[in-house]
Amino acid sequence: MNMRKSWSRSVFAVTGIAALLAGAAGCGNGSSEGTQASEGLPETITIMSIKEMTGPVSFAGENSTKGIDLAVEQINEQGFLGDTKLEVELKDASDSTQEAASLATQAVSDSTYSAILGPGLSSQASAISPIAEKGQIPVVYYQAGSDGVLVGDYTYRVTAPAHSYYHIIGDYLAEKKVETAAVLYTSGNPTLTELGENAVPGVIEDNGVEIKRSDTVANDTQDFTAVTSEIVKADPDAVFLLLLGPQNPRAVSQLKQKGYDGEIIGMSTMGAGNLETAGEDAAGVVWPSNFSARSEVPSTQEFVKAYQEKYGEMPNNYAAEGYDAVWLLARGIKEANSADRTAIQEGIAKVAAEGFDGAQGPLTFEGNDVRVEGVLASWDGSEEVVITLGES
Repeated sequence: MNMRKSWSRSVFAVTGIAALLAGAAGCGNGSSEGTQASEGLPETITIMSIKEMTGPVSFAGENSTKGIDLAVEQINEQGFLGDTKLEVELKDASDSTQEAASLATQAVSDSTYSAILGPGLSSQASAISPIAEKGQIPVVYYQAGSDGVLVGDYTYRVTAPAHSYYHIIGDYLAEKKVETAAVLYTSGNPTLTELGENAVPGVIEDNGVEIKRSDTVANDTQDFTAVTSEIVKADPDAVFLLLLGPQNPRAVSQLKQKGYDGEIIGMSTMGAGNLETAGEDAAGVVWPSNFSARSEVPSTQEFVKAYQEKYGEMPNNYAAEGYDAVWLLARGIKEANSADRTAIQEGIAKVAAEGFDGAQGPLTFEGNDVRVEGVLASWDGSEEVVITLGES
């Protein structure tokens, strides 16, 4: 396989098994290349992947890219698209909205690209989507959970919004006899703000739990001493932490240092190994998640096995989402039997209407937005586990 990794802020390419598949504009027949082919598949179909490979959320971009690489490798080795090879060209937008929009504009204007794999930052996705819709190029996002991302037929998302499965925490609250709660969320992130202000309080109150206080922190907050002191004084039965990944271990540890011994409940940002630095302090923390490598769902375990064989490590939710995004695109391309952008969009729509089994388990779609069953994950002090009510 020809593999090349291309960075938008660099002028070099890297070859190797761990690199993302990228490539030159492949031609299916002498006169048609990339998205210009309207009937039948060309020799190569090229996708632009706009990811956050540097900056504060690079951990998400790096892990989703691993899932993307694995999916592309499988698709090509299995001959899923016949003799056609799928190539993914990686572009680093870091955390820049302007850079992400510029790259999307480049993808629209360059007929080499048949589709885009979008970033996880909602701010970037919201800037890309109008460009993609106007230019009629399909985009599949991971994460990017805020409103304004899915704006038309050409925009899809393979990360279920947390509010669509967060309700599974309800039985846990009942089992633990939680009557009062506090909420702490990162206000500089649109997705976390929506969860902290509306979705999670709604779930809490629907389960008869009183919210004693609600606090916010900034995106760059690392010292939670003051706010955790106030939370501990309120003495809630449970604390809900809706924070950026790297903030979670510090917030958990500082709650424990203040003497808090109640329930700590989070969200999927607690996964991906983010609680490792908290160690035993985080033992017993739970969170609803769209994915866990410990799930016994067959399609999840198939993905986990393949991922471990390739990387020698357990996958996290970002890797699973990147993997599912590529397979959604590949299925859409196969359905279309064309590299034409509109044909691919129509193919994706057909696939979404039927759903499929992916790394995250059975995937269904509500419009262009994925839905999953969700799992209740927990940190046992050294690793992530899946818990079953009655055994937690």
